[in-house]
Amino acid sequence: MNTYNVLIIGSGPAGLFAALELERAGVDKIAVIDRLPYPAGGLLNDGKLNFDYRIGIDLDELQIDRDEAQCLMEEIRQVFTGFSKCRQVTFIDRNEKIRALGEIAGENGAQFIAPEQWHWGTDNGRAAVDFLRKRLNKTELLLDTTVNSIVRHHEDTFHVICSHHRKKIRYGAKFILAAPGRSGAYWFRDLATKLNIHHNFGPIDVGIRVELNRKFYDDITDIVYDPKFIFLTSRHKDKVRTFCTNPGGRVRPEDYYDFKLVNGDALSGRKTGNTNFALINTISLTAPFSDTTAFGQMIARQFFLLGGGKPIVQRVGDFREGRRSASATFNSRNRHFELCRPTYQATPGDITLGLPARIIDNLWESLKKIDKIVPGILHPSTLLYAPEIKFFDTHFMTDKDLETNVGGIFVAGDGAGKSRGIVGAGISGIIAARGIARKYF
Repeated sequence: MNTYNVLIIGSGPAGLFAALELERAGVDKIAVIDRLPYPAGGLLNDGKLNFDYRIGIDLDELQIDRDEAQCLMEEIRQVFTGFSKCRQVTFIDRNEKIRALGEIAGENGAQFIAPEQWHWGTDNGRAAVDFLRKRLNKTELLLDTTVNSIVRHHEDTFHVICSHHRKKIRYGAKFILAAPGRSGAYWFRDLATKLNIHHNFGPIDVGIRVELNRKFYDDITDIVYDPKFIFLTSRHKDKVRTFCTNPGGRVRPEDYYDFKLVNGDALSGRKTGNTNFALINTISLTAPFSDTTAFGQMIARQFFLLGGGKPIVQRVGDFREGRRSASATFNSRNRHFELCRPTYQATPGDITLGLPARIIDNLWESLKKIDKIVPGILHPSTLLYAPEIKFFDTHFMTDKDLETNVGGIFVAGDGAGKSRGIVGAGISGIIAARGIARKYF
């Protein structure tokens, strides 16, 4: 049985930046384990970096201040400046257009955030992963390997039971860092329950993906590649925000066991005539039903049934008139629907059948505000896809080093409720690695 000082579960940004930091600190015998040859998530899908302490992290959750966050972001930026496919797409220094856009947003009841942004595109995703892996000198990669269980062997050792190509393998580790990402969040939550690791339900984001002819949004995305608009709705006082804007991008499905979600990305080398972005409503639940996972999955499965196994898409022109979109009229020239051709073939229908009325109210109020900031968003041809759901809903209680109540087990990344996005995940991985290094030495 191979024994490591640190075994990292998950080879996304949290896991890889943790490994880089552990090597820098002088820790040896490190391994990163992943059930896939390449990690699912942001490194492969779109590859967008937001360098702003207000995006992707919660300072209170990580127990750091603004200055610490900026220093950690700078470390991550310095790494990615060496990746030739990654280019800066939003410049914020002395940008009067950004200031003016912020004023217009404020006049229409929106908070506007314009972070420094970098991007490499889905077509360069594997190159990005390979770039980070090649920076590792002392870390072993255990890929195509599934973790089945974790047990404490002695006070200072864990046994991690895995399977690789149907062969059972056992590894030993002094420290474990769980960075499973969103795709592995529920798997690790079940494992954590068996280990008596304390966790609870956090919020989820439920909403739609908006796709429109890019000419309506180019004036904005030429200034800020991925503009962030945040709304507090007037009736319900709920938070709605834009997320993951993709100029010249495409809408893509996310496949789960018994439902599908929508997402979006952009390629570096090939652009479409559309732009898409998510508009999502943050949902928290309290007693007697606080399981946000089950709530989100219930919505997703309902759409799966309504759409015949696919997400649903509805034209704004139909939505305004309270009618479902139909295949026969989906590209009607009489209604100018041909102006925006869908990049994903979802099922034409009525999104209001699958989303709760409160969420529909919040999304529509926010869309009307965006249309005042960026006229043309609500052109009749604009497409509304549903459901888009971001499951960041498993939260682990940790100390400032991101160590759980079970000594020796640390967590990081989106799947543990410590980040949202590549930069935030990388920051949490570095914080956890420094905590491990302090205990190791």
